[in-house]
Amino acid sequence: MMKSLHVGILLLIVYSTAALTQNQSARYNKFKNQHHNPGMSAADCDSVINGRNISETSTGLCKWTNTFITTTLGQINAVCNNVRGYRLITSNNPFTFIECKLSANNRPKPPNCTYKILQPRPAKNIVIGCEAGYPMHFEKWV
Repeated sequence: MMKSLHVGILLLIVYSTAALTQNQSARYNKFKNQHHNPGMSAADCDSVINGRNISETSTGLCKWTNTFITTTLGQINAVCNNVRGYRLITSNNPFTFIECKLSANNRPKPPNCTYKILQPRPAKNIVIGCEAGYPMHFEKWV
């Protein structure tokens, strides 16, 4: 009886850890899909957002704004080095990015999102949510 209880607890720990890792992986993949695109130009907002089916999570409608960081994934990941738990981190170095702003006052659903073509912004530091050493959320640029 005691041995089977220990085995059950061990299995519960293994499954809980696997689920947490799966959840983190899904959030990291969502971050990459929504916020990473090296070499992107402002004219690509419509095609990238609609092609990647990026929408507001709670409603499924087009996002009012979406930011794409246009550098390597390795440079973005480096902001999160040595982060344990979940924390918002401000980068030490500036990043180039494209900010896409919805052009309509109403919000359709992808693939019908249309974004204004804005001039690229100067490089700025970014604030991202990091967990387990990886970016999970884009908060803002500063």
